[in-house]
This record gives sequence, structure tokens and C-alpha cells, in this order.
Amino acid sequence: MNFLNLSLGELFALAGIVSAGIVALYLLDRSKRRHMVGTLRFWVASQSPTEFKRSRKVQQPWSLLLQILSTLLLLLAIAGPRLGSSNGARNHVLILDTSAWMGARARQGILLDQAKAQALSFLAGLPADDRVMLVRADALATPVTPFSPSREAVIAAIQQSQPSASSLNLQQALDFAEHSQKLQTERVGDIVFAGAGRVSRDDAEGIAPPANLRLLLIPSAGENVGLRRFGARRAAHEPDSLDAFVALRNDGARPRDVILELSMQKKVLASKNLTLAPGSESESNFLFKREGDGPLIARVRSANGRSDAFPQDDSAVLDLPPDTRVTLTVYTNEPEPLRPLLTGNPRVTVSFVPPAKYDAQAKADVILFDRFAPPSAPANVNVIWMDPPNGSPFTVKAEQANAKLQNWHSDNPLAQGLFTRDVELPTAKVFTLAQGDQAVADIAQGPVVVARAGAVKMAALGFNPVKSNMRFELATPLLMANILRWMEPEAFREADVQASTVGTMSVALEKGTDPNAVHVVDGNNRPLPFTLDGNTLHFFSGAPGAVHLQSGTRESVYSLTVPDVAEATWKPAASVRRGVPGLGSGGTSSPALWPWLAALGGLGFLIEWFLYGRNSVMRVIPRSSARAAFKLPWRKAS
Repeated sequence: MNFLNLSLGELFALAGIVSAGIVALYLLDRSKRRHMVGTLRFWVASQSPTEFKRSRKVQQPWSLLLQILSTLLLLLAIAGPRLGSSNGARNHVLILDTSAWMGARARQGILLDQAKAQALSFLAGLPADDRVMLVRADALATPVTPFSPSREAVIAAIQQSQPSASSLNLQQALDFAEHSQKLQTERVGDIVFAGAGRVSRDDAEGIAPPANLRLLLIPSAGENVGLRRFGARRAAHEPDSLDAFVALRNDGARPRDVILELSMQKKVLASKNLTLAPGSESESNFLFKREGDGPLIARVRSANGRSDAFPQDDSAVLDLPPDTRVTLTVYTNEPEPLRPLLTGNPRVTVSFVPPAKYDAQAKADVILFDRFAPPSAPANVNVIWMDPPNGSPFTVKAEQANAKLQNWHSDNPLAQGLFTRDVELPTAKVFTLAQGDQAVADIAQGPVVVARAGAVKMAALGFNPVKSNMRFELATPLLMANILRWMEPEAFREADVQASTVGTMSVALEKGTDPNAVHVVDGNNRPLPFTLDGNTLHFFSGAPGAVHLQSGTRESVYSLTVPDVAEATWKPAASVRRGVPGLGSGGTSSPALWPWLAALGGLGFLIEWFLYGRNSVMRVIPRSSARAAFKLPWRKAS
């Protein structure tokens, strides 16, 4: 026999304390009692009180025995005795496969419905004492219930389980189950896996099943062609076009003819007919004109109309960034020398306006004043001052003839990639730095290129680059590009968007990327942990959503919404146990004795109250009748 709630020592201690208390109450019962007499005439008052010494003995031993016995029976009921050995109950771990592939079609419902039915059948065959923990397994092993003999919580958790978007990491789930069982003091039960067992090819060869593993495998042979990766970016030389790629994989056992389509605004922009061999992967590239803003959709469908076992990966959606352009208005009397410098970038829309037609209310993202200071400055517009005259917001302290550039401040974003030295300028204006100004380029006498940050950004060039030897230098277009990128970073951000699978992502960064400039955030702008291995960045996302990777001027958006379907099915050794065991095959459940013990204890108290209670029904029965009726060898308490 064993006890569920109390140890044997705790039971003996409680029994001793309670029994001693009951005996003490019986021995200390010295209270006065009322006696009924016919008359007081024969009573004579004593001159002195007579002292009576009563012996310390139990007046009603049978009442005491009944109370102690009833109390011990109730304590036994509280202790929860069980017949059999103390190690009869076992701890089982039920691993339910909730990976993405469990959402594939089956004869009735989906594969997960069949796995749930198998798991419930296993629970029904367990002894009532056995404890079960439910673990949902996909890319992560997630415990849902603790070890508990209660079946209601486990059944409810099984029925509420849904397929995730990630693939199955079976080895991690088995390791977690073994570790959880080792932390318990009860006997180790089975580790039961209910699912299709679809894993990656690398994992399929390295899975080491534990000795107590039982498999409830769900057959899942189905033909499926699905999207694995999908990405798009602006075309390098055609700003109105998109460069897209789509990767498909055939997970079936026979070749499949499919049609791959890209659409936007409900209009098909590109399509291809493909034939995929069994187990193969194919990548297709597209170049097409962008049709406004909106999502770009990739969709694959069978060429012969044959149904697909897993339709969840037949389409993917990319939320493209807006097609942002920069409008640059140039006020100059000599537009032709500046035209080649400013119109080379397809993302910049340039308009040349004579200074006489200056309009302070004209709409523009950036305004360039060439040797011109307007009577009223434009409001909320970024401004480039080129060879500014008096009246500009920058103070000129000197004008130097035949000046040579000596230094570029590489820590300033306007000077990134600029290394030109000893370029002679016919004339250059030297600026006095005000509060908040930053020098970009210097001559011997001081700064000649200055940047001023703030709500409105401004930059000043103390010379006209196209009227000096700098027009032959690569630094000139780079300087203008840096200024425009600094003023309107969103328009020049190199953004590529990819739809990929949930899980671990590895991204190759450009050489020389500053680790401090790398940021990884989710769709709610919350930072995600990542690691850098050389020029390769690794991060993990266990749930569908968007992840933004920013590194300098480049931004990559990963839409982790494509279900991660593993490509192989685990084939365990023939020695691994399979199927649902017979009802109660793990041992019989010992009967619960506490209800009977509690009932006997209550019955004992009832009998004691009936025979010895002060207000019992025995008081309404004459003493002679009571003794005659019961023929008991003891007298009724007075």
C-alpha cells in the first residue's frame, strides 16, 4: 500500500497528535453536573466542605475508542491510500506534431485531425494513475500541460492544437521529452510521437530515437509543388521596373507541370510554364514594369488542374515599398552645365527654373540655389546652396583664389567614399561654422563644404564644381548623390523584399558592413536577436510576420509567411514500437480507498453521538427501557 497525499511518517505523527488530544479531553472532563432530586428537606448543610478526590480515569472508554477509531479512519482517507506498490504510476510525454505539413489534406480533414484521433486513443488506454504531459512540436518543442493524471486538460489542449507555419524539429522534441521525464520521481513511461514525421533531409539521418519511444505515425504521401522563396527589388537601371525571383520545389514522387504567375493590382504581369522533377527545386527570374503601389502576388497552379495536397504554399504576397522619387528644383541661369550632374539618377526628377521665376510656395523635396539668394526662404524644404552670395544662412568669412582641397571628413555621411586631394579650385568661399554645422571638406583656410542638420537640412558648397577641375573628378557626382541621399534617405534606400519561411534565416551582408549599423526588428519595430558570423547574419523568427533588416543605406524586408514544408519523411528502425497499446496495457489502476474510509469514519462518529451524545435521542428513552432494549454492559452517561 502507498499513500498519495501523506507519507507514512506524517500519517503516524498526525494520528498520535489527534489521539493524544482526544484522550486528554476525556481525562480533563471534571465539570459539575446537575442532579435531579425529589426534595431538599433531608439535606443537611455541612459545616465544612467535603473534599472529594476523583481518580484520573476515563469514564466512557468505549466512547473514547469510537472517537479515536473514527478520527484515524478520516486521517487515512485524507492520506489517500492506494493498494499496490508505490511506483505504479508512470510519466508519459505525448508529442503532437503541429508542423506546417500537418495542415495537408487527408481523406477526412487534414493530417492533424488523424494525429489528434491517435493521441486521444492512446490517452484512453492509459491507467488512471499515469501522468501525461502534452508537447506541441514544430520548429520549437512547446510544453502545453504539466505531468498530470487529469485527462481533461490534456484532451482540451489536443483538440485546440492547430498547424503552425514552421517545419518539424523532431530531435529537439525527443530530447526535451527525455529531459522532462528525468526530472520526475515517478516511473518513466512512454514518449509517444503522433504525427507525420516530416523533417529535413539532414535531420532525417541523424535522429536518435529513445528506447521508450512509441510511434503513432500518420501516412502522408501526397503530391505537392509549393513556393519556397519569393523576392523583388527595384531594377538597377530601370526605376519603373521590378526584378523578381521565385523558387519552387516539387515534394511529390512524380514530375509536375505547373504555371507560375506574378500579378499586381489583379493584373498578371509575368508568367512561366515549368516542369519540375520529383524532389527538385527550380528558381525563376522576372523583369517587368511596376503597376503602381500595392502587393505583388506569386501564385503556382497545376497545368492539368490536378489538386495539390498542400495548398497553403501555392501563393505568397510581397508588400512592396512605395515607389518614392525625389523632386529637385534648381534655380540657375546656367542650367546646361548642371544638367549632366543632376539628371543622371533615375530616382531624381529635376526641373530647372530661372531665378527670376522663384516661387516660395512651389512644391519640391529639395531646392538648389546656384549663386542665388531668394528674398524669402522656402518653408519646410531641404536646400542646397551652391556658391552662395550674401543673404544666405551661411556666413562667409573669406574668399580664397586658387584654393586646393586638402581634407574630406569621412565621418560625415556627405563625404562617404570621397578621397580626392589637391584639386585646385579657381575660387572658394570659406565658411564660419555656426552651432550645429559640420565641416565636410576643407582647404588650408577652413571649411568649404558645410552640412547643417535639423528639421530642414541644408548644405553649402563654397564653389561651383562644374566651373572647376572638379567637373572631371568622380567626387563631384558622388558628393551630389551623398547630399541628396542624406536629405531624402527613403528615396535612395536600396530595399529588397522577400517572402520566406518561418525559422532560422541566414543573410549575406556586404563586405565592410559596420556591425553597429546593423539592426533587425519585427513588424512592430521590436528588436530581434541576431548573430554575425563574418559577413553572414543569422536570426530566428518562430512566428509568421515581417522582419526588417537595416544595414547602412540598405534595407531588406523578410515577409516570413510561406509555410516551411520539410522535404523528407523520417523512417525509424523496425524495432521502434508502433501503434496504440491495448487498454490498460501499462498496468491496472489501483482502486481508491478514501471514499470507503471516509464513510466508515463518519459512521463511527454517528454511532458515538447516538450512544453517548449529551443531547442524543437516548435521553427521551427511559433508562430501564434503554438498558432492556440494548442489553449493553455499560451505563448511560449522567
